[in-house]
Amino acid sequence: MSQLWAALCVAGFAGWIASTIIFIFTAFTKDNKFLPNKGLLWGIVIVLFFALWVVGLKLA
Repeated sequence: MSQLWAALCVAGFAGWIASTIIFIFTAFTKDNKFLPNKGLLWGIVIVLFFALWVVGLKLA
């Protein structure tokens, strides 16, 4: 097991969870309106961290 990939796997998982929470709180207003620009930005970040987590799982 590679220590680097294991660390990236943990970072990817933590980033995926954190960015999903940030997405929920920033892409929606208090009156439940969706903000597409912020949603797209955080959606991309979520996908990148998820991909890092999956690659880390595969290579660790």
